[in-house]
Amino acid sequence: MATPPPRYLTKPGASPLWASEPFRIFFPLGIAAAVFGLALWPLYYGGWWPLYPALQHPRILIFGFGTAFVFGFLGTAWPRFLEAEALRVWEMGLLVGGWIFSQFLYARGNIADGDLAAALTGVVFLIVLGRRLLGGDREMPPPGFALAFFAVLLGTATLFAWVAGWGDISPQLNQFLRLAGYQGFLLLPILGVGSYLFARFFHVPGTPPNFAKVKHRGLFVWGAAVLVLISFAVEAWLSARWGNGIRFFALVIWGGGALPGIWTVRAPGTRPWALRFGLVHMAAAFLCRVIWPLPMFAFEHLLFLGGFFQVILLTGERVIFGHGDDASAIKPKSGAWKWIVWLIVLTAATRATADLVPSTRVSHHIYAAISLIIILGIWIVLHGKRLCRKRGGR
Repeated sequence: MATPPPRYLTKPGASPLWASEPFRIFFPLGIAAAVFGLALWPLYYGGWWPLYPALQHPRILIFGFGTAFVFGFLGTAWPRFLEAEALRVWEMGLLVGGWIFSQFLYARGNIADGDLAAALTGVVFLIVLGRRLLGGDREMPPPGFALAFFAVLLGTATLFAWVAGWGDISPQLNQFLRLAGYQGFLLLPILGVGSYLFARFFHVPGTPPNFAKVKHRGLFVWGAAVLVLISFAVEAWLSARWGNGIRFFALVIWGGGALPGIWTVRAPGTRPWALRFGLVHMAAAFLCRVIWPLPMFAFEHLLFLGGFFQVILLTGERVIFGHGDDASAIKPKSGAWKWIVWLIVLTAATRATADLVPSTRVSHHIYAAISLIIILGIWIVLHGKRLCRKRGGR
């Protein structure tokens, strides 16, 4: 007997909208964290910030901006797929308070305590999600959402490992933890959530989404995830070229197996085109490391900016449309997103050049940071009102 599709509803409860749909709080917090983390570079070079932000910047972007979008998405969608109760006010209070405290510590340059606060907040989030699996006749969440849950577990474990000083045991272990914490914490949720959500970008209203139904999707999703984890170990202990080659192969397997239809249809609008462009950018970044393995930071910024950053913003926008507007009524073409995409491409190229050509580092750090802040400003202006209203309401 076939399992009926989820109704995407929570149990009736007394949680206010901002608690039952955590993205309304976490997405703006993530944008604020990203703006601050980016602004550290021009502030430092202008003499207005005392600390060189080499560690602050990635921690705030990954475990501030990234965590906020992961928490906002999963905290909203997870209870609905399980038809469990939405998050309560006290749960949101713990999560938001822990997140803000960890960013405060990072901003002060107290990286170790910030990691500990972020790790403990991750534990709270895992418990909040995990308790909704208990009681009643619960169905397991889709494989992709289970992978996103695992990504939070991986990121939390990595933070605890940093707190315990494991990164100092050997250069190889330090590199593995860096890959798991920075790349894995963002890449795995994209593979998981994307296997469910990305095909919907290409659905034209009034037509059946034939390519959204894929046999053995869970096998492709988890198979790609396992390859990604293997690739981290290979890069850390054996070869950067082979590690990135395995990661590229994992992304190709995932894209071809879990989302085959999005590559063969014409993109029905600006956002689907931007999404496909971002996914290709991710694959290209891994391929560049296969061909040129030494300029690690240059191509990592192609991955983070051209790939992760763009895909996360598109995913967050889709969530906002689904809960704060009628997604089917959104115009296919978006002039704002054309500007965002090309600004991201320019910024990724600028930031990569800063690492490839050291003489341009200071100016390109500043230009890239300002460009990304402008992009985030455009995004929040586009969706600020929707974050405050329920679908069909004001």
